[in-house]
Amino acid sequence: MAGQWTGMLEGALAWAKALPDTLSSEVAVDVAGRRVRLSHARVEALSRQVLKGVNALELRSWDSLAAVYDLRLSVKGWKLRVEATPERVLLAQGRYTLWLATPGRVELEESPGASSLLMGALRTGAGRAALKALAEKLLPPDLRWDGQVLRVEGRLPRDGALAARLFEASSLAMNSVHAPEGLWLSAEAWPGLLDLLQAALDVRVGAS
Repeated sequence: MAGQWTGMLEGALAWAKALPDTLSSEVAVDVAGRRVRLSHARVEALSRQVLKGVNALELRSWDSLAAVYDLRLSVKGWKLRVEATPERVLLAQGRYTLWLATPGRVELEESPGASSLLMGALRTGAGRAALKALAEKLLPPDLRWDGQVLRVEGRLPRDGALAARLFEASSLAMNSVHAPEGLWLSAEAWPGLLDLLQAALDVRVGAS
């Protein structure tokens, strides 16, 4: 099994080396480390494709920083700013579960639905305990935040790199590490690795 797995990664490495110059920086394969890297632009494009199907959530902006992504979200009319990065992804039964570590800021920004009294209590510096308590009351069932990790669940989109049909009968669990040049992904097995990477490069960068 290990030899087959290594051969799969070696095939992916050869494929990545053959990419045109315009795409060569978008994906990298580390055979020895058993991992692949997607550029931050590709991670954003894939995330937007998946998250647009989450009820009551709108991804308003995305900035890639050295160690985290600086995200601005709208959840049920509340505006949040979160510094987060994926740490684990599970694709199974046509659904996804995404665990986002939140080591940086988690702030409630000015929102039409927030009263001046509530905003006074929950502005930056109020502490994560207050925000965690608010999250438990306001977040929809497919979003959960325990003060350290934001968990997002939902159904995969019908089409695209992470289409639901690709993971109806198979599953893919990935761990990730944020690096300045992109997001490194590792897994015990990679069903349809080349197809997945090819589809990831087909996703249009910059689409919102």
